[in-house]
Amino acid sequence: MIKTEILAVMAGLVWFCSPALYAQYVVDTSVSINKIYGVNTVDQTYKVDGYLVTSWDEPDPTYRPASGEQVYENRHAEQLMGEGLWVPAFEFINIIGQRQTANRRVVISADGRVTYNERFQGLFTTAMDFRQFPFDHQTFVLMMEPFSYEQKQLKFGSARVTVKALENQALSEWQIQGEPQARLSSSDYEHLQKDILSHFARLTISIQALRKPDYYLWRFILPLSLILVASWAVFWIEGFSERLMTSFTMMLTVVAYTFYTSSLLPRLPYTTLIERMVIMGYVSIFAAIMVIVFVKIRAEKGRPVEYVIPRCRVIFPTLFLIAMSVLIGVNSDL
Repeated sequence: MIKTEILAVMAGLVWFCSPALYAQYVVDTSVSINKIYGVNTVDQTYKVDGYLVTSWDEPDPTYRPASGEQVYENRHAEQLMGEGLWVPAFEFINIIGQRQTANRRVVISADGRVTYNERFQGLFTTAMDFRQFPFDHQTFVLMMEPFSYEQKQLKFGSARVTVKALENQALSEWQIQGEPQARLSSSDYEHLQKDILSHFARLTISIQALRKPDYYLWRFILPLSLILVASWAVFWIEGFSERLMTSFTMMLTVVAYTFYTSSLLPRLPYTTLIERMVIMGYVSIFAAIMVIVFVKIRAEKGRPVEYVIPRCRVIFPTLFLIAMSVLIGVNSDL
């Protein structure tokens, strides 16, 4: 009995002092993005479908094949992990809800190299900048960390990310720009241990994308520009009431466009390009109304007003072109 207890204690000491327990695993990571879709500008979310591949050297020879490599898929892979094969759990920090895993596999080589591969889908979120909307570019981000192991126990080795060009060329609204970036860093957490900071390795994947503005050019910017140009027709219309009625009709049309833009974007602490165009429309139509009223008042007082309306036919289009040039210039500097 005593001998058995002594052997158990010795075995526990051997396990406790094992270098593998305190070894820092170096995990090489590869992420392949099949497609980015379902981009929601209001909620600032997007869906990602891709493959996650992680590999590391496992010192425990228990599951090594005699030669070559052994492949375990789905149920068999889960059974192997349930029996004790160590596979680190990674989580995406900026995912909303649960990551869906369609298929997974574990490959164990005779030299102790273990490779874990899964296909995943998830809804992600990140902060977006809409100042240049609809000529904006956004960065789709995936942030990944180990769930349980701190940086002293597990760190990322090589990190690689690829985006399948053929899939993303079919995106209706976004065009992938440049090469995706993979950046390694660390993050600190206070909630895991009292008065102690926990340091975790982090892998941040960044994918630059440019919005295709065609839809907004034809469905919003062009009609709004035509409305502004049509509002200047009051300078060719005779009669105070007809001019005033036309201007107020144009003002209500621009108000309708304001409601339309509010459904495209979240509430922002800054104005976008489209919103600045709407504001310019308000100012232009309001200025035309003021000119019409001014001419009416001066005409009733018998003062000369013949020169005002003809000059406005030139001044308003000129100011519009100048304002558009300034607006485009300011937008490109943001």
